Amino acid sequence: MIKRTALAVSAALLCSPVFAGMPAAEIAQYDIPFYDHTLSIEERLDDLSARLTDEEKGHMITIWNPGVPRLGLKVYMGGEALHGLSAPRDNAATVFPQSIGLASTWDPEAMKRMGDAISDEARAQYHNGPILQRGRKGPLTFWSPVINIARDPRWGRTQEAYGEDPLLNGTFATAYIQGMQGDHPTYLKTAAGPKHFVANNEEHNRFNGNADISEKQLREYYFPAYKQAVEEGNAKIVMTAYNALNGVPAVNNKWLVKDVLRGEWGFDGFVLGDYGSILMTTKGWGERGFKGHEIYENYVEAAAAVLNAETLDFDNTRIFRNEAIKAIKQGKASSESLDRAFRNTMRVGLQLGMFDPEELSPWKDLPFSLLTSHKELALELAEKSMVLLQNEPVDGTPLLPLDKSALKTVAVIGPNADRLNYGTYSGTATDPVTPLQGIRDYLGDDVEVLYVPWSNTENELTHIPMDNITTLDNQGMGIWRAFYHNDQMARGAADGRENVAHIDFSWTDDVPHEAIERERYSVTYKTNVVPPQSGLYTLGIEHMGGDIVVQVNGAPLIRDHGDNPEMTRFTKEIELDATQTYEFTVISMRRANAPEHALRFGWQEPQEANQFEGGELEVAKKADAVIAVMGISVAYERESIDRAFEGLPTAQTEMLQSVVNANPNTVVVMQSGSSIESPWLKDNVPAILQAWYPGEQGGNAIANTLFGDNNPGGKLPLTWVKTWDDLPPFNDYDMTKGRSYWYFDKEPLFAFGHGLSYTDFTMDKLKLKSNKVKQDGTIDLSVRVKNTGKVDGDEVVQVYVHDKFDRSDKPKQRLKAFERVSVKAGKSETVNLSIDVADLAYWDEKTKNWALGDRYEIRVGNASDNIKLTDTVRVK
Repeated sequence: MIKRTALAVSAALLCSPVFAGMPAAEIAQYDIPFYDHTLSIEERLDDLSARLTDEEKGHMITIWNPGVPRLGLKVYMGGEALHGLSAPRDNAATVFPQSIGLASTWDPEAMKRMGDAISDEARAQYHNGPILQRGRKGPLTFWSPVINIARDPRWGRTQEAYGEDPLLNGTFATAYIQGMQGDHPTYLKTAAGPKHFVANNEEHNRFNGNADISEKQLREYYFPAYKQAVEEGNAKIVMTAYNALNGVPAVNNKWLVKDVLRGEWGFDGFVLGDYGSILMTTKGWGERGFKGHEIYENYVEAAAAVLNAETLDFDNTRIFRNEAIKAIKQGKASSESLDRAFRNTMRVGLQLGMFDPEELSPWKDLPFSLLTSHKELALELAEKSMVLLQNEPVDGTPLLPLDKSALKTVAVIGPNADRLNYGTYSGTATDPVTPLQGIRDYLGDDVEVLYVPWSNTENELTHIPMDNITTLDNQGMGIWRAFYHNDQMARGAADGRENVAHIDFSWTDDVPHEAIERERYSVTYKTNVVPPQSGLYTLGIEHMGGDIVVQVNGAPLIRDHGDNPEMTRFTKEIELDATQTYEFTVISMRRANAPEHALRFGWQEPQEANQFEGGELEVAKKADAVIAVMGISVAYERESIDRAFEGLPTAQTEMLQSVVNANPNTVVVMQSGSSIESPWLKDNVPAILQAWYPGEQGGNAIANTLFGDNNPGGKLPLTWVKTWDDLPPFNDYDMTKGRSYWYFDKEPLFAFGHGLSYTDFTMDKLKLKSNKVKQDGTIDLSVRVKNTGKVDGDEVVQVYVHDKFDRSDKPKQRLKAFERVSVKAGKSETVNLSIDVADLAYWDEKTKNWALGDRYEIRVGNASDNIKLTDTVRVK
């Protein structure tokens, strides 16, 4: 049976409007003040606003539009840059570690350098890359970063976030945004867009879910990262979430967007909804295979609602281009509300210099070859992201680092051994290095590498997610086009047609469409697909009651002419390229005597196989050491797919049980975008290295770490629980019920902030500048970090605060400052940190305002469960 999953809608497919820089000669033909770059931005907006009709303004702030040709306003393509430039797909670019790995570096300065590198690549592509379809250039506005709190390991997009802590999320988002947007006095380098505002933490009900969250928890836990990204990072774009917040969809939540984001935090950029989220507020989506909030009767009402609520400025479907204009003409919304959205969006384009002569751009000469040039930085970040979870002694000595000179043979096994998982929203790398290749390159001819490929098994077929479908309806939603014929062989013109979300139907006495008048008929489904990753896919169809044909780019892939009385599956493997678009066609022809006609179509994406056959055990017995590269992949966790099971797949655990018994010198390297809940692993495997999805240089980073050239210094950005049974229900957003290190009351598998090193550190000499501070003051502290081991290494000083007074929903402790510091063997470094007293405040539900307590305990350590030093401050 086809596994039913929530359909994804990917912002990566968005193609935003406007913003297309022109040469000075071309601008000169439009002699209007808007193109006079010496005028202020508001003067230029005043001029353009007065010249455009409502219809033209709608075009300028709507996806997939012709712009305003009479004034030279052309379309522009927006994109994604979560951990590297990922649009357009056919331009290779540097692929950095996935976000959860970046957060594990605890190094926001390196994160900022990554943002600067990505924006360099974006500008090089924009100015000197190929011209895209319909004159589009590469993007300069990006729907990144993702700063939704990773509150639950079951969330499929945990990999895209920066962990479970508000400060860590906010600091990394701010560093990324600052790197992306640059520090030029006149122009934004690019515009970054944190998302999804707010509480977007479930994929199975992502279109219609509702997060019930108190204002207190919003203020203290869910909001801070966004607030920091806006106030410190000066983010110019914010994307709202699909879900509702306390019963009101985020896309038209006036309190959330107008009152808090703009009113309180002073956001001055443009707001867009997640792809199709406006449409999902209208009725009838359930009948079309989608699930939305279904509040408004039609698109006109939905368009009027977001204009009147002053939430959205940019429309990523086509509702501002069509229905918003109808709403204005019908008196349901005003031209002024559309103009507000228009000015907010265009203002960012002017700040990017996209309507100024291209010759003025500070980045106009960056070469297109720059796009793949940041491999050293990708390696640095991958190495810094490595988290050594465990390193127990074998024969009296910690297993890691492995001593190359003492090895003759090394076994490299596991489903991810020769696979480099990038994670979601990834670009296309040149010369990526898998763990196997990295280990072979490191060892050279000195050590024999015994490799056993992981075997293949058949897995569930899933519907093709909407984010991979490029056939769109008139509102920009990814669909299949269905054509119905009274002719059984699908000949001639269709007698009826409609759009559907996916192919999953069953008809008995009824017919699939009102145009069908015969017992023998045919249905043809067509769509265009861009695969999420390159590799070997399995396309499959289950059907009964007729004949079927599946075609890819017009060539038959699957045929069956049997009269199947029950559902029968047919599959075929096919190699698909993530840089290409494929036409999929499914034809189903019902036989006259068939009592039921049913069909389901889907695919199985490339993934590590899930079967242990025993070859691993044989090489483990022969080898001096075993490197088992385990974990999961985007086949198990990603946008539209929440995790279905905790820990490792069963076959992986079974293999490890045999291998560890045969060879205790076994180290497990894990690639995953979230925690791996496995007490067995911790109790039985001596060394565990968490590599996350490490980017294009992942194989080199893993090898360098295993053999000691890189001393791991990464720390966990989220709590690893022993079992999901220790967690509240997935859809419960109340943090006080045991979520994150703030409130988790069970023993963790590995704690927030945990991470080991190949050397030893001590912390001492905690000094507070004063134990009494004013409410508008700062807590200034210093601590000495000494490397007492024999190798250089990095340690992360983590400063937590515990409230020593009574208040509601009091967390155990909160991270309030941190710094990663490099210390040479036998040396010491003094780390100075500062905390604004105002950052210690809590939300008082009675006064509806922030309040401070009188006493706070300052806790300093290298993990949330390993506090070394404490002191107390009083707030006057």
